[in-house]
Amino acid sequence: MTTDTKIDLDHAQLLEYLLNITRRMVEMRSLDPLLAFVIDESLKIVGAEQGYIVLKREDGDIDFRILRDCQGQDLEPQPDVISRSILQEALTTGQSLVVRNAMTDPRFSHSLSVMALRLRSVMCVPLITQNHIVGAIYVENRSVHGRFGEEDVIPLELISHQAAVAIQNAKLNDELKIANDHLRQLDAMKNKFIMLISHELQTPLTAVKSYASLMSRVLDAADTEVKLAEAGPISHKLNRSVERLNQTITEIIQLFRIISGQLQLNSTDIDLEQLLKQILKRFGKTIEKRGIQIELIDIDQLPHLEGDQHLLTVLFENVLGNAVKYTPDYGNISISGATQGDHIEIKIQDSGIGVPGDEQTRVFDLFYVLGSLLNHSSNKLSFQGGGLGLGLPTAKGIIEAHGGKIHLLSPIYENEQFPGTACVISLPLSTAGDLHNPTV
Repeated sequence: MTTDTKIDLDHAQLLEYLLNITRRMVEMRSLDPLLAFVIDESLKIVGAEQGYIVLKREDGDIDFRILRDCQGQDLEPQPDVISRSILQEALTTGQSLVVRNAMTDPRFSHSLSVMALRLRSVMCVPLITQNHIVGAIYVENRSVHGRFGEEDVIPLELISHQAAVAIQNAKLNDELKIANDHLRQLDAMKNKFIMLISHELQTPLTAVKSYASLMSRVLDAADTEVKLAEAGPISHKLNRSVERLNQTITEIIQLFRIISGQLQLNSTDIDLEQLLKQILKRFGKTIEKRGIQIELIDIDQLPHLEGDQHLLTVLFENVLGNAVKYTPDYGNISISGATQGDHIEIKIQDSGIGVPGDEQTRVFDLFYVLGSLLNHSSNKLSFQGGGLGLGLPTAKGIIEAHGGKIHLLSPIYENEQFPGTACVISLPLSTAGDLHNPTV
């Protein structure tokens, strides 16, 4: 069927045709193919030029899901190429509408969309299931008036009744598939986290065991001068390994405090310029060794804010550490600041590998690690180095506890071209004594 001519069927043939459509809809499990099938068959049944299927969202707004012409071609759904007044009438009343000539119909001729689009034949049938209007089928023919009559309503309503049920089932199936995929991803992330935490704990524990054994042998030596000469460096390495072990455990405890709602803010006056400079000083040796250039832009112009000094330090250590980790040697990182009303906005831009579009929100999920475990190393600040995948979820929890927001901006993910990533942090100037609930 390649024209807008109605299919020519007698009563019995039409019933059989509609029964076959119903059977097909029952068999379809995915929403998008179902919607395409429903609108194609609707156009054939009534001989329309083109048609929409619109679905109502939970917030009551309208989602223009599909627009196709009588040749089965997808058109770009645009709200301004449909009569909102006709559509809204059907969605509000739950009654089907047949408009023989919209330009002369006293109910709709005054509508701006009808006049602008010069609409003539229009038919709109609501999609109703369990006495709930979930959307509508909207078909039109602009070239002639009187294309649709009352006899066209019954077959289109029969399609719409079964379509409404099929659409709800398909949406549930799609949601179930998404949920199952998410559960599988969570299971994979859990397994990855177990591997990461085993590595992160095993490395310093092995070092502690080795240095403790070596220290024992040194202390057993008879020569006191040998003891003094060798015990110092070994003790330093032993302490460093213990500190790393303690840091890993602290990261885990800190995040689970956020998740369990046990995070408490101890707000004080914060000078962000000094805080950021102190953090960069701690990263100094790594940044210098890897040849990364750091630029501060307008940070000294920022006003002080109220916040938890310790938690904000953890926040920026995690975000800046992430920028260093995913920026190649001799890359660039800029840290810029601006005041936006009653908020401060900090933008940390790196020249690293970027983040894929579909992962720019997922990197804030618990245990999510960007990239392969093959890139994992014991040095957290080496290029694509180690970590438990807790840095950004922890940062998000701390920011939300302060009443702020965080998001990433990255054009693409490219492990060789280095498109870069911008992490944008918005923090209120004052916490006003409120403790916000983080959503990690």
